[in-house]
Parts: sequence; structure tokens; C-alpha cells
Amino acid sequence: MKDLEEKYADRKPLLYRAFRMMCLQNRYRENFNFTFERLEGAMTTVTNCDNFLKRLKSYSPKNTKVRREFRDTLQISMQNFIKALENDIDTVIALTAVFEMISEINQAIDDESLTTKEVASVIELFKSWDMVMGIMDWNTLEETNIPSEIIELANERVKAKKNKDFSRADEIRKKIE
Repeated sequence: MKDLEEKYADRKPLLYRAFRMMCLQNRYRENFNFTFERLEGAMTTVTNCDNFLKRLKSYSPKNTKVRREFRDTLQISMQNFIKALENDIDTVIALTAVFEMISEINQAIDDESLTTKEVASVIELFKSWDMVMGIMDWNTLEETNIPSEIIELANERVKAKKNKDFSRADEIRKKIE
């Protein structure tokens, strides 16, 4: 591990979470073949999870109620996660439930269909999952002071993407960066 820490000195916190992800992506009774390619892939996956949390945090819901179908989706997803762990600690299948939920929530954000309480429920669901996985950076949900001009640019970028003006959205993203 010391060699990895030296090689990824600038990304140590990500390294540790990515290594856990690599372990979770392998059944515990099977041989574990470490490669730098797998580690880099796990780093990308963990970064995508962090980006999901950031996206969820920046989402502004319009309604407050929890829809029955959404509640049912959360319940089924949680059951699938638990069922996978109860089946000989099958973390590979458990992660499938996680990534499917991330995909569904991203789609709901795109559709602007999530409500305030649903966002809170999703955060609680992922926190409970992460108690097992330990791969998410919950600091991304902490409040930060974002300058108002950046917020305006971000809102403008969302509008550009909605209008399918992707070149304008890219220009705005570069300004934000």
C-alpha cells in the first residue's frame, strides 16, 4: 500500500476509497487480481459517485411530497441491496442496485421530477448503503459559499442544456471552471 500512496500522493483520500471499491467489485471468495487499470477504473467510479452527490446537492426541487411510485422504487432498491448482501455477501450485485439507483435519480433530476422529501430520502438511502461500502465523500454535501455569479452561470448553463444549446453550455462550463 505504501507504493500506491507514493504513486497517488496527490489523491490519497480517493485512493483509499477506490481501493475499497475495487474490493467491493470482486466477490470475497474469489481471487483478487490487482492492476493499476482496475484501480484507475475504481477511481473513476468513486469520482462519479462524488459527482452524483454534488449533482443531487445542487438540484432545486419544485415540490415537497413523496410520490408513491418513487417510494416503492426506493424500497425495492433497498431490498435488492440487502438481498445481495444476505446472499453470501454478494457486493457485486449490491453495487448493481446502487448504480441502478444513481441512474434513476440522475434521470429524475434531468426530468426535474424529484421533490424535496425525495431528495432527502435518496440521501438517507445512500448514507445507509455507504455504511457498508465506505466509498462516498459526504463532505460534498456540506454547505459552501458559492459566489452568486457562479450560481447564475450554472443556472444559465442548465437552461442552455435544456434548450439543447450544448456549445453554449460548454462555454459556460469553462467560465465556471
